[in-house]
Amino acid sequence: MEAVLAVRPFAKHEAQAWAQTHLKGLYLCPLTPFKEDFSLDEEGLRENLQAFLDMGVDGLVVGGFFAEGWNMTLEEWKAYHRIVAEEVGGRIPLFTIILDYSAYQALERLRYVEELGYTGAEVMNPPVQLRTEEEIYAYFRFLAERTQLALVLYRTPVSGKVYSHETVERLAEIPNIVGVKNGTLAWTDSIALRRRVAGRLVVSEPDEAVFVYDVAFFGGQLLYGELSLILYGKQRHHLRRYTDLVLAGDFSQARPLSEALEPVRKVYREVLLERIARTASYVGAHPYLKAWFELLGLRAGPTRPPLPARISEEEKEDLARRLQAVGVL
Repeated sequence: MEAVLAVRPFAKHEAQAWAQTHLKGLYLCPLTPFKEDFSLDEEGLRENLQAFLDMGVDGLVVGGFFAEGWNMTLEEWKAYHRIVAEEVGGRIPLFTIILDYSAYQALERLRYVEELGYTGAEVMNPPVQLRTEEEIYAYFRFLAERTQLALVLYRTPVSGKVYSHETVERLAEIPNIVGVKNGTLAWTDSIALRRRVAGRLVVSEPDEAVFVYDVAFFGGQLLYGELSLILYGKQRHHLRRYTDLVLAGDFSQARPLSEALEPVRKVYREVLLERIARTASYVGAHPYLKAWFELLGLRAGPTRPPLPARISEEEKEDLARRLQAVGVL
């Protein structure tokens, strides 16, 4: 196993308190660049990671759906996580994403990134077999008891089962379960869930369009596991600035900066969010996101089979025109 590259800044029993204070801001979930033969583009990955650090990300959430982690072998997944840890070098917190149906495979992954010095892991309930609230609770408890990592629940229809607020409240009693990415596409659901677990779990509503209001009025503090800071290109300074302002309590100055991003959000919704909502899957948006990355000068390459490798040149030109029109390029 590679040497540890960072040290988690909390003991297991202190993980929730650490998250309440430090799990804030913009935690991005980037794509993975591949070569034309669909192998991992290590040089491109390292180049992108430096670009993300320059953008001012507060943390990275890697290895999941956006990263095509679901379509990697275990050895590829491990190599990818090692490279990310090496390149970031402990400068920001790193979270992995666990999508396994096997509790034992999930645990193997957790132990691997734990030794690499990752801060935590976002974990989705298994997409097969475990369907009752008690079974899902048992899955998360099994993992949490066997790792020192801070765990973030991923509550989403993509898993095939959106478990209840009551189950989340039970899981909040486990000290190293620290948060929830509430991917139900319903902001009111996130607000209601936050009220039940306030002071224990950090609940992220992963919709940048409402973030300024979520922080100012509903106890939000984290935009977790999405792509806006990367994709907004030349407009990203508005996002970074308003985020800093509203987290510091200055809603009056943050609000106009947020509102200035609405034209960009329209493209973001159409390319990404509406496709996820229609299909309960990320894959329909993936080739478009790869094109968007490349238009920004980031490394992306093809999407891996069995998905289409790329959108057509006509579609990419149309996307470029739309991004230029809203000031992203």
